[in-house]
Amino acid sequence: MTKLEPQSQQEVWLRAVELAGGKVQTGRIVKDVVQKIMECTRLPNTYQLGEVYQIFAPDNPELRGKGGCWCEVKVICSRSNR
Repeated sequence: MTKLEPQSQQEVWLRAVELAGGKVQTGRIVKDVVQKIMECTRLPNTYQLGEVYQIFAPDNPELRGKGGCWCEVKVICSRSNR
């Protein structure tokens, strides 16, 4: 977490708490959230809140079984807008 800006550190902590579902968040959860946030800074963001897209993610294990489904953009990585 120390590699991130203070505002991003807060975002990581809040997301980790949410993912832990009321339990104590583990170092693994925090590490996963940090990695996802750092990935957001590497990719340009072309999405807008509320837009609807079809999922195409052949190499993303988190989206396995959801290819072809439709989704609405609910969260945008704020760092990519800077």
